[in-house]
Amino acid sequence: MLIVTLGDPASVNIELIDKCLDHARVDSYPVVLIGSRWQWRNQIDRLGRAPKDFRFISNLFEAEAGIANFLDLNLEDVMAPAETLEPGQRGRLAAMSLSQLAGFQPKSGHVAVLTAPTDKSALFQAGFTWSGQTEFFEALWRAPAIMTLAGPKLRVGLVTNHLPISNVTSAVTRDQVVRKLALLARTLRDVFGVNKPRIAVCGINPHCGEQGMFGDDDMDVIVPAVRDFNEVIGGKIAAGPLPADSVFHFAYQGKYDAVLAMYHDQGLAPLKTVHFYDAVNVSGGLPHLRVSPDHGTARDLFLKGKASHLSVASAWRLADEYLLARLK
Repeated sequence: MLIVTLGDPASVNIELIDKCLDHARVDSYPVVLIGSRWQWRNQIDRLGRAPKDFRFISNLFEAEAGIANFLDLNLEDVMAPAETLEPGQRGRLAAMSLSQLAGFQPKSGHVAVLTAPTDKSALFQAGFTWSGQTEFFEALWRAPAIMTLAGPKLRVGLVTNHLPISNVTSAVTRDQVVRKLALLARTLRDVFGVNKPRIAVCGINPHCGEQGMFGDDDMDVIVPAVRDFNEVIGGKIAAGPLPADSVFHFAYQGKYDAVLAMYHDQGLAPLKTVHFYDAVNVSGGLPHLRVSPDHGTARDLFLKGKASHLSVASAWRLADEYLLARLK
């Protein structure tokens, strides 16, 4: 089953998902959209797009293949133009879309979830207690994940996700780097089909610390972590620490299958420079696949019909490939 949560309504989400449905596969497995039916119809009408046919269901267990399913949250307080809603209302709708996954465990088969972007501030105002959707799925499926951003030529995994930069060095521990390396290697194998991955590990300080001139973290934490991981795995899969100012170039050229970055912007700045429109966010290492586009709500493009759907389409395609491979 492919489940698509519609995220924040005051966004380009409905517009882009509607475009993806124009070419989506719905016969091989059930496809379910979760969100507000009222918002969907209102925005599709205002965009001037032709309405889609859906099977409306009350829970995920009712979903069937053959036509797209829609689980309508039917919240009366969001039955108004999305741009007029308060942040807490938008956040509540996005959070409730995610909460429909709680308690859902298919009796057989596999699940992929494509989450449309949300507004973190609006989610917080609605009582959402996780720092992001990756952390929500870790709690939901009771397994650690690695945030992995992937474009056609560059893949990046993160040791830390959404942290103040002042907290990064204390969060980058030897054990944490080893755990994230294992999750990244598993993601490369299970999601991208790379059975013998080559992973470059970023240093955390400029020039990897220059033998302690700019900090000892690289020598004291990352060097032994890479050694520990390679010893456990029985091969030289990971290389590093390598200077972050050059390693992404070599990965982009094909020398490595992925880069493990120590913190959010260290990894995402180069990734988005080369794959701004077509990167996919993957929560790697979980028992089911969770993907999302690598962009935010793009509220400045709301209902303008100008947003690129390439990242959403790439996420949808990756989920489709994942599910079809497991149907064989």
